[in-house]
Amino acid sequence: MERNMSLIFLVWLVWLNGCFLLEVDGLNAESSKPNRLELPLRSASDLDSFGYFVSMRIGIPPKKYLMKLSTCTVLTWIKCRNECKNCSDTRFNQPNESRTYRSIPCSSSYCTSDLIPSNANEVCPKPDAPCRYDYLLEDGTRLVGTIGNDTVTVRMRGNQKVRLENITIGCTEEITSKFNKSLDGELGLGVEYQSFAGKALRQTNTTSFAYCLVDSWSPINVSGYLVFGRVDQVPNMQETDLLVGHWTWSKSYHLNVSGISVDGIMLDIPSDVWLYDPNGRTGGMILDTGSPLSWLAAPAYDKLIQAFLPSITKFPKPKDNESIALQHCFDSTTGYNETLMPKLAIHFGNGAKFEPPVKSYVMGDDVKCLGFVRLDGVPTSNIGSFLQQNHLWEFDLFNEKLRFAPSTCTSD
Repeated sequence: MERNMSLIFLVWLVWLNGCFLLEVDGLNAESSKPNRLELPLRSASDLDSFGYFVSMRIGIPPKKYLMKLSTCTVLTWIKCRNECKNCSDTRFNQPNESRTYRSIPCSSSYCTSDLIPSNANEVCPKPDAPCRYDYLLEDGTRLVGTIGNDTVTVRMRGNQKVRLENITIGCTEEITSKFNKSLDGELGLGVEYQSFAGKALRQTNTTSFAYCLVDSWSPINVSGYLVFGRVDQVPNMQETDLLVGHWTWSKSYHLNVSGISVDGIMLDIPSDVWLYDPNGRTGGMILDTGSPLSWLAAPAYDKLIQAFLPSITKFPKPKDNESIALQHCFDSTTGYNETLMPKLAIHFGNGAKFEPPVKSYVMGDDVKCLGFVRLDGVPTSNIGSFLQQNHLWEFDLFNEKLRFAPSTCTSD
């Protein structure tokens, strides 16, 4: 029943919270330059949040923060004590207490040019004033603060501690919507050199990273992983094109999608739904760990629901259907099993095919709902974290390839 109640508020939380979390620990680490980092990645369900997180320590002396994992955000940011709104009863960063913190001047090219994807402000009252940002997240959350560089300490599996130097971090002083009090900020893995992903790859002298998301309802003592560098391959790996535009035209990881099938039958979806327009920055499909649900452009959503209706209408509607945020739900207490649900597949341009398990898109206990949301206009569709769970996803940025395969995502 708790999961059913969670589904009721899921869409609301998606708009407020955006992307996933990730946790990395480190204490008093010695500086090193490994060629591989592997960090524990945990579900945030025990923190009353949908997503995945790492814990990381920022500054010298290091202080621990819980960071939400976001593949669609460039800016890595944490809450700061400077008049932070809606931030009560949480940990705060005080960057000036760190010996390694360096403010980025607003007159520097790093602020005026390199940080444009993070919406760095053009206002510069004096040359040595800190670079400021006014950043709008995908979920509508507005962040206002200053940007600097600091040391980040991470603890890998096996408790080895590693320091990463000069990581760009936003000190968020104002948040215009609620942010989960159990979390301290976001770890930006977006497609930009200034993102945590970009800097971690350069400091490890590697060109790819990967993550594996455990089941979203896993307890906090069960973890997946985030890897920068070589990843241990799993059976049945598939490969498709990763449309990153040489890190220039989008902060997200776009995919070359050719269509969607249900029970092996391709849906009649216009092909232009899957085309990304770099000029308008609209259309196409991305991988988005920050959104639990998968958001589909209206032409794709309508065809998908039409294919599922014959199966889900065999079951009665929930008694409290009006209070459930998701649109297509049913009472599964009588006669339901997963074999009765159609099999979904997302097809990529070079023949690769992603086939998530039924539990990743028909979600809940006694009340089950289809985990898709309709988007009007010409939006960018996404594969949310529920669909991505229990799969390994490897981002080979040098060769612009995405590799993926089913996996338990645990270390054993």
